[in-house]
Amino acid sequence: MYDKVIFLFIILNIPIICFYDQINSRINIFDKADSIRKLHSKNVPLFGGIMIFYNFLIITIFDLFLDIKQKDYFLYVKDYLPFFFGLISCFIVGLYDDKFNLSAYKKLFLNFLIIFIVIMIDDTLVVKELSFSFFDRPIKLNNFSYFFTILCVLLFINAFNMFDGINLQTGFYCITILLIFLFKNIYIFFNIILILSLLLFLFYNYYNKAFLGDSGTQLLAFLISYQIIKSYNLENSFSPEEIFIILSIPGLDMLRLFVYRIIKGDHPFKPDINHLHHLISRKLGNFISLIIIQSIILINIILFYFVDDKLILLILNLSSYIFIYLIFKNKKGIKN
Repeated sequence: MYDKVIFLFIILNIPIICFYDQINSRINIFDKADSIRKLHSKNVPLFGGIMIFYNFLIITIFDLFLDIKQKDYFLYVKDYLPFFFGLISCFIVGLYDDKFNLSAYKKLFLNFLIIFIVIMIDDTLVVKELSFSFFDRPIKLNNFSYFFTILCVLLFINAFNMFDGINLQTGFYCITILLIFLFKNIYIFFNIILILSLLLFLFYNYYNKAFLGDSGTQLLAFLISYQIIKSYNLENSFSPEEIFIILSIPGLDMLRLFVYRIIKGDHPFKPDINHLHHLISRKLGNFISLIIIQSIILINIILFYFVDDKLILLILNLSSYIFIYLIFKNKKGIKN
């Protein structure tokens, strides 16, 4: 059934593979090297997001005519509107930021507006209650539900963007999440396209020839958020504890950095090199940092499916992050 998707993916990416450098020269969006925050020594194309968007959009549009699988996820024509509006809008905001450097407040406002419009059109994307296993009754969010949904998506978009700091890290993390989606039979068509696109991106990312850019992190964060919330509301495919475990490492690192920056009197959105991957990389290198962080994520996810007491597991998850942070924290202080 999905052989058409793979065949179309290969055909679509032959021009990219053959004319990669020429395409990037034309687009002219690069992450410029510096001696302060950047770990790379030369300018790198911010082409990952464009590559993923190109494949995802073209193949899903083709499916309208090929009737592969996508239609199963949209029962009515009106269901297409919020999805593609959010998808395209998040990508454009990220791409504009890659090219012209949007201020943090402007990007936050635009993302807020996009998410607000999406959930106003599609009520099934609003988180209305939280059913924790260690509570007898679900927590009803009532009038707080719209604000809570927007806040969660905004926080994840920002945390995901901050997590994208060393080669391969975000790509492997995304594939881990998408494999969970496939295992749960969630949006199989979408996730096969995304995994294929990410594998191609990882090849270029490994050789330092492509970064995701904000266009990529915005796009992927929206797609992951959309699938989690939709499947949580309609099919009860996830529990709040499971969602926390899957998304916790980027989220906890963002929370720590926000608190750290505010205590220092800095802007919470001010970029720095205090992320967990930076702390580990300075002592052990990028590859070991990648292995350690991905291992923590995978171990916590695997434990979730074998440990019955989810409250204990949440505590262990938080403890594992704190433990790793304290091991690699620079006691002499870290220069911003």
